[in-house]
Amino acid sequence: MIPRDSLIPVGTGTRRKVSKLTAPLLQPRHRLEGILSRPLTRKMLAWLAAPGPDGRSLFERLCENYDNPHLRGWERVKWTLPSLAIDWGLSRAGLDKQLMKEKLFHHHPTVRALALTARSVARYGLREPQRFAAPLFVVWNITQLCNLNCKHCYQNAGPRPAPDELTLEERLRVVDELAANGVPFLAIAGGEPLALKDLWPVLEHANRRGIHLTMATNGTLLTPEKAARLKACGVKYVEISVDGLDPHEHDAFRGRKGAWAQAIQGIRNAVAAGIRTGFATCFTRRNVDRAEEMVEFAIQLGCQTFSHFNFIPVGRGREIMEEDLTPAQRERLLRTLEKYLQEGRINVISTAPQFGRACVVYGPQEGAFATGHAGRGRGSKTMVLARYIGGCGAGRCYCSIQPNGTVTPCVYISSIQVGDLRRQSFEEIWNNELFALLAERSRRGDHCAVCDYKAYCGGCRARAFSYTGDIAAGDPGCVYNYHLWDELEARARQELPVLAAPVRTEAPAGSGAALVAGGD
Repeated sequence: MIPRDSLIPVGTGTRRKVSKLTAPLLQPRHRLEGILSRPLTRKMLAWLAAPGPDGRSLFERLCENYDNPHLRGWERVKWTLPSLAIDWGLSRAGLDKQLMKEKLFHHHPTVRALALTARSVARYGLREPQRFAAPLFVVWNITQLCNLNCKHCYQNAGPRPAPDELTLEERLRVVDELAANGVPFLAIAGGEPLALKDLWPVLEHANRRGIHLTMATNGTLLTPEKAARLKACGVKYVEISVDGLDPHEHDAFRGRKGAWAQAIQGIRNAVAAGIRTGFATCFTRRNVDRAEEMVEFAIQLGCQTFSHFNFIPVGRGREIMEEDLTPAQRERLLRTLEKYLQEGRINVISTAPQFGRACVVYGPQEGAFATGHAGRGRGSKTMVLARYIGGCGAGRCYCSIQPNGTVTPCVYISSIQVGDLRRQSFEEIWNNELFALLAERSRRGDHCAVCDYKAYCGGCRARAFSYTGDIAAGDPGCVYNYHLWDELEARARQELPVLAAPVRTEAPAGSGAALVAGGD
């Protein structure tokens, strides 16, 4: 147990590497990796993905005009030959033309994501993990306003908007900036976004610009009417936070009586509206032993996704640091979540980057794998993909925007601001030295630097920074960094008269670790 005042005061880059506990992996390869690594391929990708006069790349225009029944005259003639070539390629690959049109060629966010990936490989080369020329997804804390007072709130949200929040005109311009940079996915969070009157025009504008929209909410304001309106605005996924199965505990944690009942009704309203719905839980020592019950409850409610939020001691969360999971508790939780992912009854995602590693350690080679915080798939091809886009994405394939327009590496690292959209372009902000550091997982401290799973994980940068002050340090929540957790506990022992002694536990099966310590 680590009290809130026991952080190690270190500067960035001061943590040293440690002896490696893992064993080298036999990782599947794909022939596409060799093709994408060729210099000629990079030149071709640069040509295909380069933005044209209208901001769209040749690849995007090719997908848009493939088998497009609305083309007339010369435009129809111009795109006939490329369309026939694509038909031939799909036939050779044994792929269904109609399905590929729906899921790929005519699905704008997917096309945009592929164009961005091509641009990124052209610029940086194929890298494990891949560094991106712009973020694949952005989380926008659109307001500080919230109708609850949650104990673990990373944003320190409250009953009023922040005085320096963006105006509606500025918010619409931010959407244009993201679209111009080819950002495919945007998650709206807060505060409580449904409490913001400017939310709707922002959603409508983002939908018009072809951005895939999701939203995180506490659910208390999610009426049937608002759920229907969210769907009409193009929101594809809504995630509602629930902290436990006991309404009284949830209400006490959220700071308002009746919040649990309203959140559950919000989930039912989203499901009834036909929106893909997620059940989100931040696990602490209070509720981690009921993880399976929580997932089963989410399934009963009709949720398609269970979302695990990693506890990170920032914002008001610093006041309950002693409730953080030990590395051993987190490992057991990840094993439980991985089991549900393999079963397939509900999709499982996690903001803990170790979840990607857990899928490799505990799952079968042709099983399900997490590809980043929100992606997943089955089979060895997905395992290959996970090496390039998996794990912590802060500053590499993801960033956050604060209510006042400042850009940070992650919603949980709001104290590090790399730019201001009121004064700089998004492209200028994205290309900064800190993000270059975060994209290089060999430039880490502790076991994160030498881990054989670092391409799949990389450790949570927010947890490293919050606990040590060093954004490149090891993640103290990982079983392979128990030495760091022990350091934190040793420091705490100097400040508190009594702390529970750590308990030793076995290493994860198949991990190659010699010994992993655990403390409950």
